Amino acid sequence: MPNLKAITTQLTRKASEISNPKFVILSGFIGLFILLYMYGMVISISPGYVGVVFAKLGRTPKVEGRFIVEKGEKGYQREVLLPGWQFYWLGQLLWKYKISEEKMTLIKAQHVGLMKALDGRPMPKGHILAEDDFVDKAGVFHIGEKGPRLSTLSPGLHPINPKYIEVTEMPAVVIPSGKIGVVTRKVGETPPEGMVLVPKDSKYRGIQKEILHPGTHYINPLEKKVVLVEALVIQKGQVGILTKKIGKIPPAGTILVGINDEYQGIQREVLQPGLYYINPYAEEVKIVDAVVIEDGFVGVQVARTGKTKSSDRIFSKPGERGILEETLSPGIYYINPYEFEVIPFDTRQQRYEMTSDKNQGDTSGDDAINFLSDDGFNIQFDLTVVYQVEASNTPFMVATIGRDIDTIREKKIRPAARSFARIIGSKNRGEEFIHGIAREKFQSDLHQALTKKCIENNIIINQTLVRHFEVPQNLRDPIIKKVIALKLEAQYKQDQSTQKANADLSRQKQLITFESEKVKAETQKIKTIIAAEEKRDREKIMMEQKKFEAEGDAAKKKIHADASLYAARKEAEGIEVKLLAKAKGQKAMVEAWKGQGAQNIVASKLAEVLKGAQIIPLETLFGGGQKGGDGSIRYHNTIDLLNFFKLDTLVKGRKTGK
Repeated sequence: MPNLKAITTQLTRKASEISNPKFVILSGFIGLFILLYMYGMVISISPGYVGVVFAKLGRTPKVEGRFIVEKGEKGYQREVLLPGWQFYWLGQLLWKYKISEEKMTLIKAQHVGLMKALDGRPMPKGHILAEDDFVDKAGVFHIGEKGPRLSTLSPGLHPINPKYIEVTEMPAVVIPSGKIGVVTRKVGETPPEGMVLVPKDSKYRGIQKEILHPGTHYINPLEKKVVLVEALVIQKGQVGILTKKIGKIPPAGTILVGINDEYQGIQREVLQPGLYYINPYAEEVKIVDAVVIEDGFVGVQVARTGKTKSSDRIFSKPGERGILEETLSPGIYYINPYEFEVIPFDTRQQRYEMTSDKNQGDTSGDDAINFLSDDGFNIQFDLTVVYQVEASNTPFMVATIGRDIDTIREKKIRPAARSFARIIGSKNRGEEFIHGIAREKFQSDLHQALTKKCIENNIIINQTLVRHFEVPQNLRDPIIKKVIALKLEAQYKQDQSTQKANADLSRQKQLITFESEKVKAETQKIKTIIAAEEKRDREKIMMEQKKFEAEGDAAKKKIHADASLYAARKEAEGIEVKLLAKAKGQKAMVEAWKGQGAQNIVASKLAEVLKGAQIIPLETLFGGGQKGGDGSIRYHNTIDLLNFFKLDTLVKGRKTGK
């Protein structure tokens, strides 16, 4: 173990030496030298620059004439110094290395940098592009070939050694929308026989299988040539039929190949409306119209590929060639015409005319129907048949009769209609076709026969219209004259009936007018009589009223006088006489009510009550009484009259002294 005291003594001596002024100055010079030396060893590379290193000393390059060298060799080193601090011994910087700053290589947007190596291995004869630097599987670096390099630089800053690589900036390949780029590789080996298109990553030259889609592509124009081609556009209502140009030969009998098959040929799957980026050297597209089924039609499908159907069946099953039972309703269908044929079949109501008029019939020229009647006359007429085929029956029509409605007409409707017309018409005499009843029966029989025949072929007959009968002149004239005579006779009888009816109608109108005038006259007469009677009654009532008032005034005076006299007598005779007189007076009053006196009293009271009132004949109200000889009205029961006018209270008031 060291002696602690000795160590302490030695450190104390050294400290005293350091504190010596001469030693301090020397130490300062040494420190400054060290700082300057350290500063000289540090190299700073600015941002955006690279440091290019040139070795002044070193081994002679192994390859004669090469100026780009590896470490330890004399010349420009391949590697560059990146931006930042770099450390070298000062001695190396003074006499071994020379370091210079160079700007980094800038590639602008949508441009590409083409590199050319100024040094490297020589290119093989016939090559136009030099091989890049590479590191083998053992990790050993190998310098590339001298000349234009295969690789390119994309937009941005690149730390390229300008002493080794020369960079040329060129526009990149820009594919606009709606176009594609077809690439042809100009360098590489010859492709194997039968190879039409070369893969993108292969070593072969030729047209590249892969295409360039819209966008910016950084391609070396020395390596590849790009040709812009319009992209495939399939419009609405169209369909694209694609044919593969490359692939294996399909088996014999193959008509269509699948989208994922390795065979060449027509592809089963179609291209619907849209935009497609297709290499025209790999695939060919034929644009055709889509299948459109209009309203009033159906589409009958005929399969063109598949197995052979059984002969005992009319229709094919899915996967078999032939007519399918399932139809297509109105609409648009994107169908491969090499896989299915679609036959539009008209299911609307059809009108077929056979006429002598050349401008109206369905057949040019005279197409009227002629036949001999039962009695040997030639009859001619026009015929219109209205018919149609149901949608569900159209496959049967196509399979058994024809592919369109015109064929149905020519093969079924026309021969059947003309045949039945001749057969049915020959059973009638010529003159029968002049009358309407015979024509109607002929039309009905023809319609029934034609309907029954066409039902067997699934054809619907809606109407059979017969018109424009033509019969021989020598048959028609006498019959027409007879018919005209009969019609004239019927018309004459009808005219007579009409005239008689008009006469009756006229008499009825006159009678109605007469009766109307008669009623008016009688009404006026009645009104006149009523007015005269009303006037007479008013005058009579006025007379009666005056007479009644005069008689009432006289009776009233007499009653007042009698009463005054009677009162005076009673007052003179005294109380007893007064009482007796009162009793006798009451008795006399009662009896007086039975005679003319009662009438006088009533007359007086009635005159009082009715004074100033309008008088109405009482017989119009009661139906009683009778006329007197002097025109006055007398009543058998005066009390009833008083009760009617409620005047009996007056009499009662008299009796009670009220």
